[in-house]
Formats: sequence, structure tokens, C-alpha cells
Amino acid sequence: MRLQLRHRTEYRYGSPITNNVNELRLTPPNTRYQTCESSLISVIPACKLTHYDDLNANRVHHFEIPEAHQSLTIDSRAVVSTRCKVDFNQLPYGFGHDKLPECRHLEECYSSLQDSRYIERNPEVWRMALDLKAASEDVFQTSYQIMEHIFVCFEYDCGATNVSTHASDVLDHKRGVCQDFAHAMIALCRSIAIPARYVSGYFFDATRDHSLRGSEASHGWVEVYIEGPGWIGFDPTNNKVVDDTYIVLARGRDYHDVAPVTGVYLGAGTSELRVDVQVSKLPDKLEGDTKQLRDALKCDSSREKPLTPHDIQC
Repeated sequence: MRLQLRHRTEYRYGSPITNNVNELRLTPPNTRYQTCESSLISVIPACKLTHYDDLNANRVHHFEIPEAHQSLTIDSRAVVSTRCKVDFNQLPYGFGHDKLPECRHLEECYSSLQDSRYIERNPEVWRMALDLKAASEDVFQTSYQIMEHIFVCFEYDCGATNVSTHASDVLDHKRGVCQDFAHAMIALCRSIAIPARYVSGYFFDATRDHSLRGSEASHGWVEVYIEGPGWIGFDPTNNKVVDDTYIVLARGRDYHDVAPVTGVYLGAGTSELRVDVQVSKLPDKLEGDTKQLRDALKCDSSREKPLTPHDIQC
């Protein structure tokens, strides 16, 4: 599936601020199941973007604005081709709980079995996970049962939590948004030795009535390690095994590792944040040349500073 996305973040400050330093994780990576055809990031006030790959192999853009300003706009656009990793006619059953101890020796799984900033294993979470596991001895089945429980028993409530809410609080109150549901599922999985990690990104709501939750903003879900196919995505917010309607931005231990925009600045007063996310489906093959590609991305060069090679990354 070919998907076009736009993620626009706007900050308005009550009084002028200075020394605004930010990191962006807004570039879709190239993987076996995802190809970033084009990616553009622009920032107003205009500034130079540098980039590096973090310890989780996520592309990070860094910028600083030292002069005084009262607004900041970050505009990210991309075209991404996706492929479905899971064969829904032959789901990845067959990896038993008895094989999970071997995952502790795998480098790619080690950090996904440990506590992290927003996720802690404790006796209460362990007992809850065991109840949800019940008689299951298959990791995919157990993970699905945990996902389904969160979807059915937790209330989607945008005002119940904030970006720093801990998984234990979410499990206690059973309310939150996609970030909270993902943290809750990761906590339950890790407490019974299932490697689980956080994924940030977007998805295209292909339902007829646009009934899926979270499509109007950046999204978060969970990947669980299963021997053979590897990392399989589960979306507890929508009770879905991840398919080709999802775009991956970044992966990490929890939201702290993958936040799309993080930053600090000097200044006092209030600030307002507005985020607009749009994901649409494109034809399987884009006809025409580079100019048409830029038109598809809706890049208005008269309004935004032309990007340098460091600003354009896939």
C-alpha cells in the first residue's frame, strides 16, 4: 500500500522565547516491509537541521533556534510504501512460552524485557498478566488475549492521562489513549517474559465509517517478539494485528524513546500546541516525474524555505 502523510506541529508562546532546542523522530525508516519513497521536514523559523541515528536505529533530526520568537512550526511530509508482514491466513502460532527464556540471550530482545521510564514490572502486573494468559502456552495467542483485554476493558479517554503517565496508573484506572494502552500491554507482556517494545507512527483508517481510534494524530502500538517471523505488531487501541495500513516512525522501550518532537527553551509564560495529522492512500504507482512527486507532497516552496540535502532523508 502506498500512503501519503503530513504531520504538522505548531507551537504558540505567550511571550518571546529563546534558545529553542528540539529533536525530531519524524522520518519513516526503510525496512523489509516499508519503503520511504520521499520524506521532507521543514521548520519555521528557518534553521539548519542536522541528523543522526540513535541507539534504537531511529533517524533523529536536531535543530536550535537561538533568537527570540513566539511561534514554531514543524512540518513533516512523506510518501511510504508498506507491505503486510503477517499472513492473516496463517497466523504466527507455534512459539511457546517454554522457549521464552532463550530470548534473554538475544541482543535485540534484551532491552524489551527490562523496566523503562514509563513501564515497570511488579507483582500486581505479573498476577494480572497470568490471569490473562490463562491456559495459553503460545506467545502469539497470549499477546492477542492481552491486546483484546485492553481494547474491551479500557476506556479511550483523551483527557484522562498525559505524556508522562506511567503504565501502572493506566492499568489501575483502565483509561487513556493509544500511548497508554501500548504501555499497559508492554508492561503485561514483559512481566511474563514476552519481549515487547513501543512503536510510534501512523495508520490509514480504511474502514467504511472511519471507526478506528487514533487516526487523527500520531499513533502508538506494540511489537512482540516471536521466534521465526520476528517482531509482530499489535494495536490494543483498535484490537488489530498490524497490517500494511500502518507506517512505522520509530521503535524503543517506551514513548520516551520515540516521541516525535521533544525540546526545551528559555522563556516564561504560557504555550499552545496544535497538531494536525493526515494520512491518505495513493495509487499503487505514481505516474510522472519528480515534479509530480513534489506536487503529491504538496510542497509549497513559495511559503517554506527550500530544503538542503541534510533536511531530506528517507
